[in-house]
Amino acid sequence: MLLAVAAPRLAWCGEAASEEADWKAVLALDGGPQAPVTSRDQARKIGLEHLARREEALRAYLERHGSEAHTVDAQLRLASLLASRSDLLEKPAPYEAAVRLLNEASATAPEARQADIAFAKIALAMRRIAIPTDTDRERLTACLNAFQRRFPFDRRIAPLIVEVATLYDTQPHHKRDLLNRALEITRTEELRARILDDLRRLEFLGQPVAVTGTTMDGTRVEVADLQGKVVLVYFFAGWSAPSIAGLDEVAYLRRTFPPAQLATVGVSLDPTKETLQTFCKAHAIVWPVIWDGQSWDGPLVRKLAINALPTLWILDKHGNLRTLNARTDSEGLVRILLKEK
Repeated sequence: MLLAVAAPRLAWCGEAASEEADWKAVLALDGGPQAPVTSRDQARKIGLEHLARREEALRAYLERHGSEAHTVDAQLRLASLLASRSDLLEKPAPYEAAVRLLNEASATAPEARQADIAFAKIALAMRRIAIPTDTDRERLTACLNAFQRRFPFDRRIAPLIVEVATLYDTQPHHKRDLLNRALEITRTEELRARILDDLRRLEFLGQPVAVTGTTMDGTRVEVADLQGKVVLVYFFAGWSAPSIAGLDEVAYLRRTFPPAQLATVGVSLDPTKETLQTFCKAHAIVWPVIWDGQSWDGPLVRKLAINALPTLWILDKHGNLRTLNARTDSEGLVRILLKEK
């Protein structure tokens, strides 16, 4: 498959290996592949091909310029790349290699770069947590606290707190404490807006939420009309690769539970009707999808404070929101809700 971003030429043996030229070769691959993605398998294949190009460029740089200005940056990029490969292949070996690489970097890097490496270690640990346990939460919170003590003025502390707070979706009190802690020290309006969205969504938990709108053909959708059923509300966009992957979970739940028990409603952030139609056809989406063409600025999305894709809400039989994002045992939650009166 052809990718829009071609691998830049590196200086090989017998040529003048310029440090800056090799680093530019690394940076040239940052844009990623631009090929359109229509399936999870295609996204995986394209992603792995591009990771291979990036790894070649990074290893070439580190082999020739191990003590140059961008060495730590190259190590950090390579560690992140290996973790991505581990995710795509669903194999632990690349992740373990990324951990070793960061430990080696920490042992040799100057003090001025230790915060970057410590931050990367926390980010690496977080991406391996699919369903957080109490042990995971305690460990990551301890790492967060240690990072803040060692680097109290680091600009990444507030966003790091917000990310750790995502582990506490099932513990709203702890999540609220972390978000308020981040809000006190945030330095950007963008992050402040995200935190306020997150805090607002916490207020919806256990409460009925009015998910209403129209589909592409103008049909009115009222989730309140579905009372008596457990309802999945899936916020997605065709341009979001994680949204494509998340469709597997929605499809599994729809296969597992009959329509008389479980209903599904989508909320699309796609910019045009044509892109949404193509996406729905490609993925056999037959459930109603609310769409207004305004993406993140749509009135429903803003009212519900959605700021990440995909987001999967599960409403109980009375229309009350029972999870902020069903990343943890969605099937088990649906079974519990179906037993409730």
